[in-house]
Amino acid sequence: VLELTGISETQRAAAAELADELGIDLTRGNKFVFEMSGDGIEISFDGNTGKVKYAAPHMFARCLGLIAERLKQGKGSFEIHETPVYTMLGVMPDCSRNAVLTVDTFKKLTRHLALMGYSVIQLYTEDTFEMEEYPYFGYLRGRYTKEELKEMDAYAEKFGIELMPCIQTLAHLGRTLRWDAHSDIVDFDGILLVDEEKTYEFIECMFKTMSECLKSRRINIGLDEAHMLGLGKFLDKHGYQNRVTIMLRHIKRVSEIAKKYGYRPMMWSDMFFRLNNNGEYYAPDKPIDPEIIKKIPEDVELVYWDYYNTDPRIVERMINRHKEITDNVIFAGGAVKWLGLAPCNRFSEYVGKIAHECCHENGVKEVIITSWGDFGALNSTFSILPTLQLWAELCYKNNSESEYLSTRFFTCTGGNYDDFMDLSLTVNTPDHPAPGKRRVNPSWYVLWQDILYGLFDKHIDKDMYREHYAHCAKVFESILKKGGKWSYLFKTQLEHSRVLELKCAAGIEIHEAYEKGDKAGLNQIAENILPELRKRLISFHDAERRQWMIENKAFGIDSFDIRIGAQLIRLDTALARIKEYIDGKINRIEELEEKQLYFVPVKDPEDKVVDIRAWNIISTTSWIY
Repeated sequence: VLELTGISETQRAAAAELADELGIDLTRGNKFVFEMSGDGIEISFDGNTGKVKYAAPHMFARCLGLIAERLKQGKGSFEIHETPVYTMLGVMPDCSRNAVLTVDTFKKLTRHLALMGYSVIQLYTEDTFEMEEYPYFGYLRGRYTKEELKEMDAYAEKFGIELMPCIQTLAHLGRTLRWDAHSDIVDFDGILLVDEEKTYEFIECMFKTMSECLKSRRINIGLDEAHMLGLGKFLDKHGYQNRVTIMLRHIKRVSEIAKKYGYRPMMWSDMFFRLNNNGEYYAPDKPIDPEIIKKIPEDVELVYWDYYNTDPRIVERMINRHKEITDNVIFAGGAVKWLGLAPCNRFSEYVGKIAHECCHENGVKEVIITSWGDFGALNSTFSILPTLQLWAELCYKNNSESEYLSTRFFTCTGGNYDDFMDLSLTVNTPDHPAPGKRRVNPSWYVLWQDILYGLFDKHIDKDMYREHYAHCAKVFESILKKGGKWSYLFKTQLEHSRVLELKCAAGIEIHEAYEKGDKAGLNQIAENILPELRKRLISFHDAERRQWMIENKAFGIDSFDIRIGAQLIRLDTALARIKEYIDGKINRIEELEEKQLYFVPVKDPEDKVVDIRAWNIISTTSWIY
């Protein structure tokens, strides 16, 4: 119990909401006097009265959490000193890869981030916000209304957090450029047509909308991964032009629009490196042409994103390459949840510590932690909370010790740190142990590969995988027995593990029995394994759908429905084919007679895990239009 003085009415309202998260009573108790001053956090408590100094509004909630934490530990008196090494610590939730967070989920995330001490939420929206002038923009995609954006902005502001828009003004617009209504502004696929006036009218509408809804005047304008820039309709209209020149010309126009609305823009930096180095981003030993540097608008900040590099020398040299271009360098790390149906928390922890050291030692002052939703955004937005806690503690205390993180994690989220780290168990198979490799998740292709084709069977050790996934299921069952508000996350991973336990071996054993002419073995699979796998797939679908509907708008879950539906029908087909063969209605199963190959050539038989993530490639060799 504690009494707060020296705070605004807005902060008092924020504290009231955080009191529920922290389990504290603000109606009476020890008095804490708050004062916004200094360059960090200074808290002292003598057993009766506390004094709190904090440098910025977003630190208020962290102070409250730290106080509650110490009091619950029974500390009679204490002092806390924290000096953050980053002037901006942000999180970027991806609301464009099918999953669009509900307003309530956004608010819940905001409270947890506030307690951790984050200063910025950068909302990534490709086409998932309303533009009245363009009705097909975000059509049936769960786009935010202007009223929702304003509500979210006001809620973040209550906790001293800046809600910063993150849009796309060149590429990554495939979901909206698919419509005929936008055909006149398409260069190639999801890339906008540069030098077309209608394109800039479209972009200006984005800035106008965001300026009306969000108070922040910093904005991420995207501009990343425009690999085919100038090679589509632009090429037809204007002929081939130097692509760096096209890019710079476009940045200038977008920058001018941003300035019109009072924005200070930032952009992902990769295209400057890619166009300078045959498409490769991480080329730290190749300097950017000084003539290019001169033409980059001075007011545009560069975001160096790096989610995978484990060699600190590469990260450090890339930071220095960026500094040769501009003093305004922002680092974007990753809370990796985009490689499948489980987060890569161990990998994110590993690369996060490396990245932090490089940023700290090389004077990077602004950091954003991205949580992309590639391949359907099927992971919970809360599954990567341990990574977000890690970066917060690295920022404020440069402390990544497990016991310390566990204590802070419970305070800020009410969750068990080790349990959340275990959410990534299915990713780290025995042949892909923690922390894991960049962009590798064997469970993803185990789940989606076809039961008859077995495109990845040669990459799977069925006995090792079956034992591993059975172990995963036992761990999640044990966690679920504890109960708690996060149980639905572990329920999803339990059902996921139970599917993988059967799926990893079923297709291989079908092939083995068929090759031996073992109809009794095939019949056992048909009578027992495939029906049980079907039941488990349905239970998994129910758990994932429940998780989705707790956190996201309804739009986008159809992508998962379609994939699971395909799995169920293919199981029915496999069962029918096997039964026809056993009953003598057909004399062979063609799909099982093709000699299986590695999906990609394997040089080391002890290292067969592969980086394949696209569902349409994993699930079939046939065309899916």
